[in-house]
Amino acid sequence: MPRTVHVTGQFYWAVPGREGFTHILGGLEKDNQTGAISTNPENHDLMTRLRKQKIDNIQVPDLEVIGDVDDADLLIVGFGGTYGHLRAAMDELRAQGKKVAHAHFKFINPLPKNAAQVLKKYKKVVVAEQNMGQLAAFLRMKVDGLVPYQFNQVKGQPFVVEELVNAFKEILNK
Repeated sequence: MPRTVHVTGQFYWAVPGREGFTHILGGLEKDNQTGAISTNPENHDLMTRLRKQKIDNIQVPDLEVIGDVDDADLLIVGFGGTYGHLRAAMDELRAQGKKVAHAHFKFINPLPKNAAQVLKKYKKVVVAEQNMGQLAAFLRMKVDGLVPYQFNQVKGQPFVVEELVNAFKEILNK
């Protein structure tokens, strides 16, 4: 029985036990028409493109910027659980008279539609991460011409605000 597709591009899946339908476990590539396991290369290409289109169609809110939104000399960028530390570092730098802003990603795939515009607006951008720089690499790949500074720590511990402030001051002084 052919699968029907919802307006969002999602397939309607049979609920186990639903009369007249066959529940199919996921995990392998499925044929676009039947839902049966498929190893057909053309079907795999089609299904890969359909999945990408579904992701691209997700509506995510715009990337918000706080702090010195209009005239910051440095934009601090983060993602996930680093928000509080990065916000505190921005607040401390602003209290010291520095022009700093902060943008914190809630979604990265797809990126907010205004991400490139926001990131390219500022003279200097630093991406602060508790890893080896995966977000910075992803943003360089997605935003033409973006070459952010990076602050990376892999300690298994939260950022220390004083260390962030000192690192960001160094970037501001370059």
